[in-house]
Amino acid sequence: MDRKERVFTALKHGKPDRTPLFEIFQPFQPIHWDICGRTVATDSEMAWDAMAEGVPEEEFIEASAKAQYKICRFFGLDMVRLTSHGFIRGKRPVKTGKKSWTLEGTPYIFNERTKLVLPENPAHSYSQQISEEEMIKKIEAWGGNTGNSEKLRIYSPVMKRVREFAKADGIDWVYMAESGAGTGVAFYQPFMLMWMLEKPEIYLRWIEMQKAGCFEYTKKMIEDGCRVVAIGGDVSCDKGPFISPALYRKFILPVMREHVNLIHNMGAFAVYTSDGNHWPIKDDFFFNSGIDGYKEVDKSAGMTWEKLIEEGVADRICIIGNIDARYTMCNAGPAEAEKEVIECLNHGLRTKGGHILHLSHSVHEDVKIENYYAVVKTYRNFFGIS
Repeated sequence: MDRKERVFTALKHGKPDRTPLFEIFQPFQPIHWDICGRTVATDSEMAWDAMAEGVPEEEFIEASAKAQYKICRFFGLDMVRLTSHGFIRGKRPVKTGKKSWTLEGTPYIFNERTKLVLPENPAHSYSQQISEEEMIKKIEAWGGNTGNSEKLRIYSPVMKRVREFAKADGIDWVYMAESGAGTGVAFYQPFMLMWMLEKPEIYLRWIEMQKAGCFEYTKKMIEDGCRVVAIGGDVSCDKGPFISPALYRKFILPVMREHVNLIHNMGAFAVYTSDGNHWPIKDDFFFNSGIDGYKEVDKSAGMTWEKLIEEGVADRICIIGNIDARYTMCNAGPAEAEKEVIECLNHGLRTKGGHILHLSHSVHEDVKIENYYAVVKTYRNFFGIS
């Protein structure tokens, strides 16, 4: 099988020649450095210095496309999900020290542990939150526009360049887009949760705003060649959903079904992506939503292979996971990572719903580089890939 056949067979709940390999690499993860070098696309400190110095956006686009192409090719992925190029359009940070900057009045510093530029005071991450009054005014003033031009502008040129690189080398990846329609309740402000109970008409109009932009973006990404769309957004934590099953069924499920239908009608696959423990909303989350696959399988929150099999989920849904990116990949070593990969692949081969190997979230800033190398080495040895 080629890459597309392999991935599509898994998403159709069949048995490909081998388990497909998929991964998301966070842009400034040091795993890039040996493979791609240190550039404005792979080194957070360099990126912020370049933005402060006035480096044009086109250089960020090219560097990002090259880095993402190189790392996905290096690890031999079957499916890829690209990230944005990281350029902050219309906003230039000001260099204030060797490893410090300010952006719109907020001080930022280079964090030696994560290798990321972050707010000096973490509380400033929430400084841009809009008030309830401002949000209601925005909703009431909404005229039906999608507001998607910025999102398309960021992703489209990177996608185009990566596909050009891949075509030149005869690589035909399956591309995944990611598009949420406002259903990621983990990111709601408290007053939005109260709207569901006290002001449902305001909440539903806000959802219509999110759908307008999300659905247009989804159509554009599928037209641009993405045959898999990851939808949803975090709806649960370790203890269960952030809202009651009744509210999930009333407000979130209809949006998910509408989004899935749009994706299916355009000939693509829909993948639900959310961390957390979804067992209290199992039927709606997995079965009534109509999804083909499930990503961000959070085994540390109870979404284990054993339970997915026991509850019948793994027989009907393609599982995209389930290597623990919370503990094993961050706190253990290569031997533990190797053991988990073998267990994961064996579980996937025994289930009817299909399986694509992937970390439970991504190769994020806390993932040990040697552990992800061990994941891919073990995967290749398992299937005898030279």
